[in-house]
Amino acid sequence: MLGRRALPPWRRGSGPSNDLLKSGHQPRMSVIPAPPASSSDSSVQPGRWARRLDVLCLILVLVAVIVAASGGFRMRVAGVRIALTSPYRLMAFAAALALARHLLSPRVPIYRDLPARIVAWWATPPARTAWAALVSTRFAILFVGFLAVVMLGYRDGRPPLRLSENELVNLQVRWDTAWYFGIAVDGYRYGSPRATDQQNIVFFPAFPMLMRVAGRLLGGASTSFILGGTAIALGAFYWALIYLFKLARDLLADDDRAATAVWMIAAFPFALFYGAVYTESVFLLGATGAFYHFRRRQLVKAAAWGLLVGLTRPNGCLLSIPLALMAIAPWAPGWLSGGNPGGIERDPSRRTVRDLVTAVAAAAAPGIGVLLYSAYIWNLTGSPLAWAAGHAAWGREYRGLGVLLADRYRYISVAGLYGYTSQLPADLLNGLGALFVLGAAWPVWRRLGAAYAVFILVNILPPMAAGGLLSVGRFSSVLFPAFIWFAAIVPAAHRAGWLGAFMAVQGFNAALFYTWRELF
Repeated sequence: MLGRRALPPWRRGSGPSNDLLKSGHQPRMSVIPAPPASSSDSSVQPGRWARRLDVLCLILVLVAVIVAASGGFRMRVAGVRIALTSPYRLMAFAAALALARHLLSPRVPIYRDLPARIVAWWATPPARTAWAALVSTRFAILFVGFLAVVMLGYRDGRPPLRLSENELVNLQVRWDTAWYFGIAVDGYRYGSPRATDQQNIVFFPAFPMLMRVAGRLLGGASTSFILGGTAIALGAFYWALIYLFKLARDLLADDDRAATAVWMIAAFPFALFYGAVYTESVFLLGATGAFYHFRRRQLVKAAAWGLLVGLTRPNGCLLSIPLALMAIAPWAPGWLSGGNPGGIERDPSRRTVRDLVTAVAAAAAPGIGVLLYSAYIWNLTGSPLAWAAGHAAWGREYRGLGVLLADRYRYISVAGLYGYTSQLPADLLNGLGALFVLGAAWPVWRRLGAAYAVFILVNILPPMAAGGLLSVGRFSSVLFPAFIWFAAIVPAAHRAGWLGAFMAVQGFNAALFYTWRELF
């Protein structure tokens, strides 16, 4: 008998996942306003290339204004001299592009309806939720850090590094920030092959290079680089929260729970690093962007974000593993998809050799990023893995998870739980962060799928095996699938309590970090 065939979930749009439907949960989806129509009809709208030229012109004008205010900069990148000191050249180039664009496509330019588009975008739940979470948590934590410095003081009386006598100006100069600052100002240096000597090559280039550009544009003073690094960290965190909201909404089919995921990750006890001059914000942005676009098979964008992750941190290459699992999802058994076996990742239309090859190529982008940096280090030092060997100077040598567990068990059995918590409090704090994400791995697999759980495991277990609990709290803060799962299971009545508890511990951690106590 012929009749209308029911469309599978991936043909129905972004509908709720199967597990939510089976549970009887009624998703709460808000209506996202579409951008207002232009006064001109669609027949006179410019093509995509014309829109891109419009955007490029606006960017050039903005950069010209910044160069005029700051004086511009000169620098060398891989031996190539780059100078940007004349705003007039930028303005002339922008004018030439604008003229060519209007001669080739005399239609409505993007800046004509840009304000209306911005207003419409700002009204969307992802943008507004991300902004609220950013402003209310980041500036509160920075304020707590400043108060801790002026009221509690530094651990040793004075900070080991200072760029200004003003404590507010100097607030962001903490721990690894000094390494990123040095790379941004002077580039990479390799002085000694001895494993005990700390080298800046262990810090990957994406964040310090962005910091270099921002610092140069802001005038080139020492404090300009710190201010530029802070702006990059906060901007990347805001963008990452938008991606997190959109990804969580796709997976949970619920705006309320998506917003909860955003607030949970912003309030997490180790989220203080999202406002510091550290790589966490950029890593989170790249990871959430790669997952969001990859599951939609927007592979060029996914590869671009993946490449950024590979150039941001040493473990960035491991993002290729969960992305590869998403690439083979149409062929993989249903249990790999957890509670969403009918999700968009398993769309049968993607079950072609061409789709597989392009998806695997995009999944390789994070690994390619690490290979590119390794090639640069090979040219600098003569060894492509000198950056990996350099971690030994920070006490990161492979010992295995068994040794870690045995050491902590022996310590607690001798000193007792009170002795452990009172003598190794930083160890305890980091361990709790690791315990949270490790405990989430299995339920994340069951609810969201293997790729999300594997992302957690490959980013937390290797650093624990090679460095114990050193900094694993910070590493746990970027493992976003744990927060999506947590937002899905916490009842609405309990959310405020969890957020308050998270923020209380984050404030305490901020006091430790900004007074140069051992939390990094």
